[in-house]
Amino acid sequence: MNTSLPKNNQKGSVIVSILVVTLFLTTVISALIVLAGANLTRARNRIMLLQAQYSAESGADSAIAILNTGNETYTGTSSEVQILRNDLYKSTFTVSVAAGSGEKEKIITATGKVYAPANAPTASFTKTVEVIAQRSSSSFAPSLLSRNIIYIQSGVKNIEAKDVLLNGFIMMTKNTTNFIAENITVSGQSTFLGKICSILGTGNLVKPSSFSNPGQTKTKLILGYNNCIDPPGNNSNADFDVSANQPNLPTIQSTYIPWSQYMDNSYQNSANNCADWTTGAFPRHIPSTGNAKKTHYPDSGNGISSSCGSGGDLYLQTGQYNIEDHVHIRAKLCAATACNPTFYNPDNSPNGIKFVFVEGALNFASINVAAGSGPIIFMVYGTDPLSKIFVCPFGGAVYLGNSGTSSAPNIYFAASNGVCFDKTKFSASPAFGGVSGKNIYIATNPGTPFDLKLDPTFPVNLIPVDLSWLATRYRVL
Repeated sequence: MNTSLPKNNQKGSVIVSILVVTLFLTTVISALIVLAGANLTRARNRIMLLQAQYSAESGADSAIAILNTGNETYTGTSSEVQILRNDLYKSTFTVSVAAGSGEKEKIITATGKVYAPANAPTASFTKTVEVIAQRSSSSFAPSLLSRNIIYIQSGVKNIEAKDVLLNGFIMMTKNTTNFIAENITVSGQSTFLGKICSILGTGNLVKPSSFSNPGQTKTKLILGYNNCIDPPGNNSNADFDVSANQPNLPTIQSTYIPWSQYMDNSYQNSANNCADWTTGAFPRHIPSTGNAKKTHYPDSGNGISSSCGSGGDLYLQTGQYNIEDHVHIRAKLCAATACNPTFYNPDNSPNGIKFVFVEGALNFASINVAAGSGPIIFMVYGTDPLSKIFVCPFGGAVYLGNSGTSSAPNIYFAASNGVCFDKTKFSASPAFGGVSGKNIYIATNPGTPFDLKLDPTFPVNLIPVDLSWLATRYRVL
């Protein structure tokens, strides 16, 4: 009896299995190809969008750079600016600059575009960013500041300051001159007589009898090159801590302070043109009574105005001028004939400093402040006049002469160009608040009865230097 089971016919089952597997693999591979293509497209789009954002950020950076050149009226581009082009795409930006919440703020809106391909008529990718820029500084002026040199003429006996900072060098020309300071930083050099010196000449470096900072017992000298005044030369001793030949010392790029830093849109044009300065009994109030914040003389424009004073020369009489708010004068002060004014700031609180912004040069025979005055800063934008070149070889946009005596411990001169003290006599000590300029030339008369001492308590921490526009807030729109 045959008990074996019949065999199944399995021919073709392997082929079917192969077909099923092949179909499955084909489906998977096709899906992977589609997915990979989609991922590549998304990655490309992300890269292009990122390039558009980079282009927008380049536009914002460009706007801040232009503002920092001094062009604070810049409002943006008139057309697209191309920053990159290749065979695959090109990128551009446009930027607009608008006023912010005050004179010290700008709102920058920049749009970056990417055209793919490069000759496409419209942009394929666009990104817009907004940057809030504010004008500020983290540095403040010292007692004595020069962007170039301090030159001390023969005949000067003593000059005393708390902190001294300059980019160039200090030159003293008389062996009886004493330069007295708590801290001196000099970045640059002179090669006079073949020596490479940050401080040179025949005078003396002297430490003060007392220091402002508790614990300090020596004058600190930080120099980019050699100290050629010996002692102490390049060696520390009982009176001086000397750090000479220090590379890459920081330098001051700008001492310019625009009037808009302290005078916002609430300040208005003068109600009386410039007559507040030239008419009326003394003391004369700046601004005149009933005209609070109307202190643009004559208006908020730039440069010398022929309507102020005599053809742009405003003469100040020998009397007292009460500076009751920040002031902007579009004139030279006493250019034709040097004057002898007295100033007074009625606000002597810690933050009561008043700025007088002068578009032209300043020519004072002497200057005084009334007792109890708060601090006053003269920010002078004028150029160095040719008329002073014979007595002020390094410029005299701010000139203080020798007719009468000066006593101005509450006054600080800040000039875009040269400052010149020409045989000036001082009747008190401290004699002055401080000085800042491109070049400083000191030829003061010694001991008549006082030498030039800069007041160590003057609030120099309220005088910014290296003001610049900086991005403070950023967002992608």
